[in-house]
Amino acid sequence: MTKKALCVVAGLSSIFLLASCTKNETVVVSGDISALDAQKRITATVTTNTTTGFGAIFTEMIDDSTSRAQFVQAFSDPVRYLDDNSGYFFTETIGGWSVAHPVNKAIQGTYRLNSQDINGKYYHHDFVQTAQYIGYGFVEYYFTDPSTNLIEPKLTFLKIIPGSDWFVASGFYGVPADTYYNPQDVYKKMAMESVIVAAKGIGGVFENYYSDSLERVEFCRNLIKYIRFFDNQSGYFFIYDLDCNNVAHATQPDLQGQNLYDYQDSHGNYVIRDLVAIAENPGYGYYEYYWNSPVSGEEEPKLAYLMRIPGSNYFVGSGIYLE
Repeated sequence: MTKKALCVVAGLSSIFLLASCTKNETVVVSGDISALDAQKRITATVTTNTTTGFGAIFTEMIDDSTSRAQFVQAFSDPVRYLDDNSGYFFTETIGGWSVAHPVNKAIQGTYRLNSQDINGKYYHHDFVQTAQYIGYGFVEYYFTDPSTNLIEPKLTFLKIIPGSDWFVASGFYGVPADTYYNPQDVYKKMAMESVIVAAKGIGGVFENYYSDSLERVEFCRNLIKYIRFFDNQSGYFFIYDLDCNNVAHATQPDLQGQNLYDYQDSHGNYVIRDLVAIAENPGYGYYEYYWNSPVSGEEEPKLAYLMRIPGSNYFVGSGIYLE
C-alpha cells in the first residue's frame, strides 16, 4: 500500500476510513477489512470478552441464579459502546427467559420465545438454537435502534456463558457502508471498544454489586484472568489504581499488588506514571510504549487504550502490539 495509491483518513477515537484519493473511486488493497466485517469483529470480540469474564465470575464468586442475574444487570446497565452508543448487551437463558436488558427494562424476566420482529421472524428461536447447539454465532432480525428510535435491521452476535445455560448477546444496526479499513486500525478500534465496555461494566458492578475494596480486587482479577482476543490471543486487560499499583493483570499475575511507579521500559518511558496521567486527565486515551508480548515473550512496541473506571480510582487498559 503506497501513498500514491491511497489516502488514509485516520483518527484515534473512531474507526478509520480507507478510501482512494479519487473522490468517486474506492481502492481495495488485499488484506483490508470491509466495514461489515469490522463491525462483526468488534461486536464478536466485546461479547466474547464479556461472556468469558462472566463465566469466571460465576465459577469463582457467584453460584446462585438470583445473585448472578443481579450481577449481570449491574455490569450491563451502564454499558454503551460504538460511536453512536447503540451497542449494548442483553442476557437470556436457553429456556427463552430474559435475564438482563438495559435499554428496555420491561423485557427483563419475561418469556421471549414468542417474540417476533416486524417481518414475523421468531428471532429468539434462532438465539436459543445457536446458543444451545453451536455456542456462538450471528442472528439477523429487526429491532428498535436506541440511538434513532427507529426499527432497523440488526445483526447480533451471541455466545453462551461458559458453564451455564445463559448467553450474552450484542449487535449493531443498519447496513455498513461499502468501505474498507486498514487491519491495524480495526485492531485499534477493537481494543478501544473492549476497554470502553470493560470500564463501564466494572464501574456498574462497583456501584451496584461489590462495594468492599477487597471484593472489588478479587472481582477484577477473576473477570479479566481468562480474556484473550485477536487472532494470536495477544489482546488482554490490565487494571491499575491512580497510585501506580497493579490491581489485576491477565498475562502477568506476578505484577498484581506491586507498585510500578518507577517502572521504565527499554526506551526510558515511565509507563505506569504516563498511563495514570491520562487516566486522571482526560480520563481516557491512547499511549504508546514498550512491553513484553505474551506471544513472542519479547519487548515490543505497544499502543494501549485506557479508560478510567467510573466512580473509582482504577483504570483499565488494553492494546495492540505494533510488530
